[in-house]
Amino acid sequence: MEVTKQLAGFVHDMKFDDIPAEVMEKGKICILDCIGCALGGVPEDTSKVILDYVKEYGGKPQASIIGSEFKTDVTNAALANGIIAHALDYDDYHEETVIHATATCLPAILSVAEDRKLSGAEVLKAVISGIEVCIRLGLGLGRYHYELGWHSTSTTGRFSATAGVASLLHLDVDKIINAFGICGTQAAGVRQVFGTMTKPFHAGKCAMDGVLSALLAEKGFTSSKEIIEGELGLFSVLTETPNEEIVLQDLGSKYHLLDMCFKPYATCA
Repeated sequence: MEVTKQLAGFVHDMKFDDIPAEVMEKGKICILDCIGCALGGVPEDTSKVILDYVKEYGGKPQASIIGSEFKTDVTNAALANGIIAHALDYDDYHEETVIHATATCLPAILSVAEDRKLSGAEVLKAVISGIEVCIRLGLGLGRYHYELGWHSTSTTGRFSATAGVASLLHLDVDKIINAFGICGTQAAGVRQVFGTMTKPFHAGKCAMDGVLSALLAEKGFTSSKEIIEGELGLFSVLTETPNEEIVLQDLGSKYHLLDMCFKPYATCA
């Protein structure tokens, strides 16, 4: 069904003016919620550790770290901000797939947008496209994927970040496909680490790997063209109940972002 290609086409073809108003508004709330959760997460020990790390090992000052005056390179900024955004486990989620989508893509998108001086409209479109790709993949992997022990936020979140950054960079379809291939081979994260600092690390790694995947693809780095539906792709390896049809159902007209939930309490759901 060319799932990878069709999702890449969706990201490439999305036009800001064609996005429904209600989707726009929900996307804005997702952004505000994620930034608020990140600000709340700044004092956490997890956040302090990653800030110390990027201060010591980070690269040139390209993008900001939320809650500080410090800047680092785009990949490490995405890593740090993703961790900080998920540090409290207070960020938004999609109930059916149990995916925390915004914390995986917004940090990646903001780091690249800041470095390249892109507009708020570009950021909003990127977030909407990233969340949509992520949730659709989660639906396609099904509940078995999560029950097997995979952290669906971590496995699908790399696609969220990659799609978002690819949108910002206006990559062509072939490069988006390659970016998906690069991020897909990195898709990992198991629930054994829940309750430790490594759970928010998953969100940060999604953001970091999304930036890396899109930037490498922009430069011509290649990968599988069928990372999702291929014989040894994600749907063959990470679940026993793949559903390609649900991934593509009403693509471009139905937005699963509208089903994102916001937490009254900092619990799993």
